[in-house]
Amino acid sequence: MIEKERLNCPSCRVQHQATSSTQFPISYDMEAVIRKLKVLQLAAESPTEPGESKPRSLIQETEESISRLVSGLRKTLSQLEIYDAQLLEWKSQHEEFLAKINELAEQNKAAIKLLEDERSILLYQQKRGEEGIKRLEATQGSLAAAGSAQDAVTAIDDSDHHNSEAEDWIQDCCKIFPDANTVNTSMKVREAGRKVMDITTRECSWEDIAPFCLGDSSSTIMEKVNQIAPILSVEILRKLGGSVRAQLEAGRLVAVQDEKDQLSCARLTLQDGQVHLHVLRQQPTPTNAHSLEHKSLMGVLDPSSTLVFLDLAWTGRPKGRVYIRLSPDTGLARQFLLLCTGERGRSYASSRILGVWNKSTEFEMVGGGDYDYNSGQGGSPLLQGLRNCEEYKRPAIAGTVRALHGPESNKCAQFSISTRDCASREWHWAFGQVEAGLDVVRTVVNVKYIREVTVVDCGVVLPL
Repeated sequence: MIEKERLNCPSCRVQHQATSSTQFPISYDMEAVIRKLKVLQLAAESPTEPGESKPRSLIQETEESISRLVSGLRKTLSQLEIYDAQLLEWKSQHEEFLAKINELAEQNKAAIKLLEDERSILLYQQKRGEEGIKRLEATQGSLAAAGSAQDAVTAIDDSDHHNSEAEDWIQDCCKIFPDANTVNTSMKVREAGRKVMDITTRECSWEDIAPFCLGDSSSTIMEKVNQIAPILSVEILRKLGGSVRAQLEAGRLVAVQDEKDQLSCARLTLQDGQVHLHVLRQQPTPTNAHSLEHKSLMGVLDPSSTLVFLDLAWTGRPKGRVYIRLSPDTGLARQFLLLCTGERGRSYASSRILGVWNKSTEFEMVGGGDYDYNSGQGGSPLLQGLRNCEEYKRPAIAGTVRALHGPESNKCAQFSISTRDCASREWHWAFGQVEAGLDVVRTVVNVKYIREVTVVDCGVVLPL
């Protein structure tokens, strides 16, 4: 019937359309009839004498059916508990929004009252000013019509009096207006209200929200809730459930940073069971992607032991990844992390390897990090006040990551990676160690055109 697209109700003959049998409701009456028919069939096939037990297969089938139902009930109850917690969380968020909106509404009312009071005083002073003009104009008429010395003296006295009143009125107005508290309050409340309205207009256009249809999804309650309103948090990401893992593998999870009206996004990927946060790039959020606050993800890092990565690529070879452990928590390590994540707007992404030093000796190293010019003249510090210290000293072993010019240099963002052990000395300005991918760095040493080697991507591994 489904294949022929002719689905007529057996009772009223109304025609329907469907793509799957699961779109039809279960007929529990028919199930009961079928169950009874099975009992009769089993009874006919295995007649029992008085006192004999019922067919064991039927009992087992019934027990298994009950067990499945109990398990299903428990799973559904568990889903309902999770959904209830989510509903309470959403309700709490709405109440918080409402409290802030009410607070803003009260501030608006107070601002309106201040403006009304200010205007009442203004109207009163305005009326006084208009009356003053009338008196002065009348005085001018008296002066013009004075026919005797006495009339002139009287008119002049009146003029002096009204002139004094007018001058006092002008001074009063200059002292009274504007009321600084009224103007400041109005300005701040209007600005806050305008921001709320802008956000509401930009992000909550109800006309653009189409009804969501779940179809015949066989997913759990929370999976269907996620289809309608994706619920993503650091804690949910930490659990790496099936749906989150699928979204990571499909490239549908991003971290978002919105600062100074500049939106940046960072990809989230899954590599060897670990979540990788890639470098921030100035771009809009991809369509159908679910987002997390970049700041919340950075909050899970352990500053004393952070794992970052650099992806190196050059002509004729697929990119290779180098993992670097930044430890302990030092200024150079924090700066390197910032340039791997792009939080400050600048990053190692698209920077080139600058060269190979002391090739074929125990001091051999590969250097890069001039994110400013890619010439060796840049690599300016992101963090100010970096100083040399004892923590930057460590044994000179292969994979040591260190500043190429020292922490106090104006090119301290440039770095080098040692490719060989050097037992005869100790490295200064070191802040990290390659954990994996040293073979990629050693391969770079023999690249003919070294400055073709580019850091095509970078980021940090989240310790979830």
